[in-house]
Amino acid sequence: MQRIKEGELQETGELVSRGDFLKTLGMGIGAAGLATLMSGNAVAAEGEKKGKYVVVVTNGGNDPNRAILALLMASTAQDKGWGEVHLWMTLEGADLANKSKAERIDSPIFKKFGNADTLMKKLKEKGASFGVCPPCAEYMGATGSDKYDFVEKRGADWLLKNIQDACVVWM
Repeated sequence: MQRIKEGELQETGELVSRGDFLKTLGMGIGAAGLATLMSGNAVAAEGEKKGKYVVVVTNGGNDPNRAILALLMASTAQDKGWGEVHLWMTLEGADLANKSKAERIDSPIFKKFGNADTLMKKLKEKGASFGVCPPCAEYMGATGSDKYDFVEKRGADWLLKNIQDACVVWM
């Protein structure tokens, strides 16, 4: 690869690894999406059709900051009155469907907003719907009495059907 340094071309090794590039790209896209949701002025006028938001949660106890951030994004769309809010938990995100695990998922960055259990219950009270990937729920122990009653088992068919006309946030 060539790098320009003070007007000259020089031979160097790889400037940025593929992994670093993808991480940087992902952080940039995530930051742009968060900025849009957290500070946007989009308000549906009375009588206007409201949107639908699907937040796909892929992290739980493995990355509590991302798990809580996903819940906060859903809360923002809901609090702004932008439309229906649906959360779908998959992979490690299925931790959130497990009552005892959600109570322990707490972000050091977003601590003032509460733990996953508190945020999920607030979302539910305000009308959000929750789904969890069935195999992921089983793997993460979110079954029987360990699973929140308000979290429905929903497969990829539900997700694919619902994201076709929704704003999707993948966390």
